[in-house]
Amino acid sequence: MRKLMFLTCCAVLAYGLFRPEPPPDLFESSDKFLHLLAFAGLSLISRFAFPSVPGWLLWSLLYSQAPLLEWLQHTLQPTREFSQLDILANLCGVSIALVLWTLQSLVRKRFFSPA
Repeated sequence: MRKLMFLTCCAVLAYGLFRPEPPPDLFESSDKFLHLLAFAGLSLISRFAFPSVPGWLLWSLLYSQAPLLEWLQHTLQPTREFSQLDILANLCGVSIALVLWTLQSLVRKRFFSPA
């Protein structure tokens, strides 16, 4: 089930990143907000789907793919604009996921592990 969630998330992210036209502007900077949400979601689901992968490796891969996917988006879809702010939003999404995952791990250890 975890792997299915991961694959679904990857498919949704790929659709959003590699479609020819950008998403509609729902509000000012909604594109950046969607990048942030997408990468936070992908990162959390990745950690959940692959619990045996060492954290340093998983988070390094997520941080490196954040700018890579923005570059790849522009390369594969020339109608889409390359944006350093999108890269920043992607990286912030990964960072938020890392903080959330670390916090939940600390809470679980503190309150739910046997003394």
